[in-house]
Amino acid sequence: MAESRAKRMQVVLTLAVRQEDEAAKKLSQFREQLAQEEMQLADLREYATQYLHAQGELREGVLAHELINYSTFINRLNEACREQEAKVQRYKAILESLQQQWRVKHQKRKSIEDLITRLQQEDNLLLDKRLQKEMDELSSQQLRRQSDNGQ
Repeated sequence: MAESRAKRMQVVLTLAVRQEDEAAKKLSQFREQLAQEEMQLADLREYATQYLHAQGELREGVLAHELINYSTFINRLNEACREQEAKVQRYKAILESLQQQWRVKHQKRKSIEDLITRLQQEDNLLLDKRLQKEMDELSSQQLRRQSDNGQ
């Protein structure tokens, strides 16, 4: 008997599962990267807050060139925070794209599984009909033999 359609679809399902798994792995890795970038941003903000607080307490007796250095450093620190915030936002957009790619692959796999289930049900129904037909034929043959033997 030829291989059933459901069995042939298993290859397609295997490929879909592999693609979904790869997308999930990428998504997981990127989530970790995003978490690291967010942690780095939080560290930068914490450092800036601590530095501003520490320098605020040392305002008395500060020389002009020290104020200029302080101002320059604060500006660089603020710029670093803005750049990191922008990087985090870009990573969030990429993460959303990766999530969408995973959702598409997940839905594709689910659809293939549903198709295989329907095909298996159709195959089972055909098999049941074939078996019923064979049983009916055997019964009718048996009845003919009995009626032939009875005459």
